[in-house]
Amino acid sequence: QEGPQHKECLNIFDKEDEANAAYDTSILTLLSYKKGKRHQKNKRPQPLVAPHTDVGVITCLLFDKGDCAVLQRADTHASTGTGGNEQGVDRKWIDVRLPSKVPDDPIFVINIGDCLSELCDFALPSTLHRVMPTEGTTARNCLALFVGLNPSDEIYLPTSRETMTYEEWRKRRIAKAAKVLKEK
Repeated sequence: QEGPQHKECLNIFDKEDEANAAYDTSILTLLSYKKGKRHQKNKRPQPLVAPHTDVGVITCLLFDKGDCAVLQRADTHASTGTGGNEQGVDRKWIDVRLPSKVPDDPIFVINIGDCLSELCDFALPSTLHRVMPTEGTTARNCLALFVGLNPSDEIYLPTSRETMTYEEWRKRRIAKAAKVLKEK
């Protein structure tokens, strides 16, 4: 099966509070992108993962040297002239280039999430990104840590001047994303 494969999820935060740990919003997962139907040369390439931003605070990514998929980020300084939208339609994309040989020290890619972006009044924009197939033949694996906050943590949103729990904010953000999908 092609596309991301969620191999394992580990909860690594809030170890001293077992009751609260069950509701933690941080997730560590292994994603695997394998060569498949979407890699056919005669077709226009389709994303393995559609354009999106991450809901949480930050996402830390650690890639292996697989070559059949590439992470791309939206070019925030270029447009095709048609006013690209949040889902990445009519946007230009930049490959996130990683070294073909990983040195002794790991190389991480850090994406700003929607929550951090909103907390800092959008001074740090969340990273619109996608995963696209390439002509490579080796599966690409990525260890991804999606960092969230404790659901009961209170956050202050400078733009709207609201205070709410992280869980309230998260539910509102997910509902907004679901509404956008329904409108498509």
